[in-house]
Amino acid sequence: MINIESLSPKAVRITSIAEFCQADVETLVDFVQGHYDNGGGGNLLIDATALTGFTFSAVTIELAHMPLFVKWLYSLDRIAIISDEDWIRTAARLESMLLPGVTYQVYDDDEKDAALAWVLGEEDAPHKGAFRELDLGRSDVAAFEVVGRLDGPESTRGLAMVEERLSDPQCTKLMMVIRHWHGFEAELLFSRHLLASKLKLIDTIDRYAIVGGPSWVGGVAETMGMLIRPEIKAFELDEQDEALEWLSETVVEAI
Repeated sequence: MINIESLSPKAVRITSIAEFCQADVETLVDFVQGHYDNGGGGNLLIDATALTGFTFSAVTIELAHMPLFVKWLYSLDRIAIISDEDWIRTAARLESMLLPGVTYQVYDDDEKDAALAWVLGEEDAPHKGAFRELDLGRSDVAAFEVVGRLDGPESTRGLAMVEERLSDPQCTKLMMVIRHWHGFEAELLFSRHLLASKLKLIDTIDRYAIVGGPSWVGGVAETMGMLIRPEIKAFELDEQDEALEWLSETVVEAI
């Protein structure tokens, strides 16, 4: 079953529920044809959190109308897909790679509000807000939280926030809480600007606590802590108080 609704004069939401069958794809084809004939354009939000699969007849009809779908996709401005299923998320990113000029922004179910805000034009960046500052009421510890996916603009914005906070000479410790993290764009690994900013931050802090996130993040961070100046320690998501206690300890400089 699918439900197609207008969110605004420039935004449409298509919600897929349970199995996507022949009647659903026929409804979708009629909508796409009418929308394209009327000029296309606008933004699209696809909510596939309740989608369970496709029938063979639905796939066959969709493939037969693929030229129409491709032309329609190229007419759109913003496309967001919400799904917790890895195969749907991977398929969306793969299709985005195969269609130059068409970019899907993929969100998890707990990022629905961010997806909706972007499609409605309330946010200029698709993942803005994934990086947030936490107010601890302390001048010596800068604390931030990651919720969602980090893309290029959001990573740059987040680093700028950290740099501003650590510009205070009294602030020499950093805590990063990783909550519901959905990864980052691969090209960020090769960003010279981001790498230079991170290296600059390393020289300004004494201790760095990482709370939550995938286990490999903490492992890599603690290994780096053995090689670079600031002490780095990883904590479980429910150990934020322990992380703050560790950050509050007096740092003993090595002789």
